[in-house]
Amino acid sequence: MRRTVDDDTKEILLSFIAEGYERLDDAEAKLQKLGGGDDREILNAVFRLFHSVKGSAGFLELERIKSLTHEAEALLEVFIKEGVPYTQDALDVVYDTIDALRDMVRQVERDFSDADCCSQAEVQTARLKELIDRLRNPEGGVPGDYNFILLNDLVTQDMAERFVAESADLIEHAERDVMELESSDDKAESVHSMFRAVHTIKGNAGFFGYAALESRCVDLEQQLDAARKGGTPLNEAFVNSVLARIDLVRSLLSSVSFRGEEDAAQPAPDPAPAGSARTDGAREDAETVSAPPNAEPVPAADIGYKPLGEILVEMGVAPEADVRKALEEQEKPVGQLLVESGTVKQEDVRKALETQRRMAGDRGPAEEVQRREIRVDTTKLDKLFDLVGELITAEAMVANSPDLAGLKLDFFNKSFGALTKISREIQETAMMIRMIPLEGLFHKMARLVRDLSRKFDKGVDFRVSGEDTEMDKNVIEEISDPLVHILRNALDHGLEQGSLRRERGKSETGTVSLSARYEGSEIWISVKDDGGGLNRERILAKAVERGLVKGDPSLVEDKDVWPLIFEPGFSTAEKVSDVSGRGVGMDVVKRNLEKIRGRVDIKTEAGKGSEFILQIPLTMAIIDGITVRVGRSYYSIPLNDIFEFFKARPEQINKTEGGEETVNLRGSIMPLLKLGEIFGVAGAELDPTAGIMLVVESAGKRACLLIDEVVGNQQIVIKSLSEYIGKVEGLSGCSILGDGTVSFIIDTGRLMGLRLE
Repeated sequence: MRRTVDDDTKEILLSFIAEGYERLDDAEAKLQKLGGGDDREILNAVFRLFHSVKGSAGFLELERIKSLTHEAEALLEVFIKEGVPYTQDALDVVYDTIDALRDMVRQVERDFSDADCCSQAEVQTARLKELIDRLRNPEGGVPGDYNFILLNDLVTQDMAERFVAESADLIEHAERDVMELESSDDKAESVHSMFRAVHTIKGNAGFFGYAALESRCVDLEQQLDAARKGGTPLNEAFVNSVLARIDLVRSLLSSVSFRGEEDAAQPAPDPAPAGSARTDGAREDAETVSAPPNAEPVPAADIGYKPLGEILVEMGVAPEADVRKALEEQEKPVGQLLVESGTVKQEDVRKALETQRRMAGDRGPAEEVQRREIRVDTTKLDKLFDLVGELITAEAMVANSPDLAGLKLDFFNKSFGALTKISREIQETAMMIRMIPLEGLFHKMARLVRDLSRKFDKGVDFRVSGEDTEMDKNVIEEISDPLVHILRNALDHGLEQGSLRRERGKSETGTVSLSARYEGSEIWISVKDDGGGLNRERILAKAVERGLVKGDPSLVEDKDVWPLIFEPGFSTAEKVSDVSGRGVGMDVVKRNLEKIRGRVDIKTEAGKGSEFILQIPLTMAIIDGITVRVGRSYYSIPLNDIFEFFKARPEQINKTEGGEETVNLRGSIMPLLKLGEIFGVAGAELDPTAGIMLVVESAGKRACLLIDEVVGNQQIVIKSLSEYIGKVEGLSGCSILGDGTVSFIIDTGRLMGLRLE
């Protein structure tokens, strides 16, 4: 049975399908390398791949895939944590599990659901459980509605598509209102806002002849109408019920298809019985989600719109047959055709139009969703962005062409300056196109926190700020998983249960804050809770057990303890759940941030809570920077990281007791970092008074970089370092200069961290 999903879920499902195939193929390839190297690392890698598939499947409610991958994880843990040696028979079962998962992903690709994989999942899960028992006990043996809009002369496909897109925005608006209802100061206005949004969808659905959606909206509208009139308490039960109805409306919107009259004439599938079990995530029965059988019919005026011809018929000034004939011709407006044919008078048409406007007068939200944008495939935007990067590189190559050296080119320079201005504006516009607010991401996190708080039975006051902060769309996609894992940990491990919070003198309701702000050339996203904080002793004990800490643990500084939680498989959880405890989540945080040149900072205080700060570049593609020379190598530094540059005098250079050199600039003592020494550049200037000092700043700290020469200011198109070079600490990528020379891009924060840690 094909599952109906909304557009956002469909996009996530398509991504899950592509990544699922890739991860399963990767797991199979890694298993084939067992016996030829570090078997433990290979098994850990396969474990992470299964865990990633399981996490995504759980989020998408693909319960069979989630269950099977969870059992596969349990088998791998027998090898990894319990030290039981694997056998070829056991590997055969793992391979069969991969094959079964691949079949199940293929089923999701067809139906957006794994519901039809029940028997396959049960059989393979039973095999895994049997194998686990046998490995642990080798001596003991085996312990519907019609979902289409009819296209005709009045309803075009473009109109229908606009209706679906605008309705999706409105239902999201309503969901946001109900999510914020519990903390809203003006609950009545929130309910009114939801009612107006649903009323607009209902009216439009009626106009487009989409009876299924109209019926669902009537049901939701009646509930909201009762609430705004004071007939329903605005409690948690009300919120849950409204969210379930919103899910039903969204699922219907996502399943809309557009059919011509010929297609519509073909037999359509029987509509699903009201309240029947569905696979779209809404599971309430008919008594919960259907309109009461004795409900009064909704007045026609409440629909908010009637066609002009229908109004003229109701006024008694035009026969229905003449109106139908005019609609069939439809070369001019219906009213004009009826006047020209002598069927009605101009005055009657004017009155009918006034009636029509009055009926649609309460459609406030319609103005709010008037669109001034067009929908563009993101691959086209990515292509545009890549071309802009190539344009900037080509422009730099023209400006630095040796063929132009020594020539008097006044007119060329003037024209080239104009071209540079235009290309800069194109680049800024292309960047703005890909910049979207974090509001959508934060909204999803709010729903996640709500669901997890109910799962863990913990009261949570979730506070969000900075959701209007804009970030590159591709970066947002990369930080979604890290945010999910950090928030899960905050609710599962950070916040204490209500009884324990009372004993500690805290409010029973915990507080979790999610915020975003601009910080120089970065965006800092903070997840903060008022829970128990990270447990230093437990982390160190686990680290010692795993051999991550040598020597006396008490001598390890806090700043070196907290990053240990990002180690693969590191977990201090006493029990494993289907949400956390396997030590994979924080590893995902670290890996995803490294992909986008980001980093994470941890602040924690025992008994008072923790804060995780994700420090992320605004964009991954183009930045303004200063290019410098060190020896015969070139480096580029983000312009926003540079505070000033100067020539140092001998009396400004000092040494600490540990032999580290510092620079005194107007009474401010800063560490001296010699790029030539750090990166081992031959011929680099190492005399602080002979080179040039660049004062750089990151996370509120400053340092002086010693360079040979400042080459100039230019836009830098960031490219990844070759896999041959590998990861180099202190560098975030490279760029191609105008003359074809490679310039390495400095990661200022990480470079300073190497010296200042």
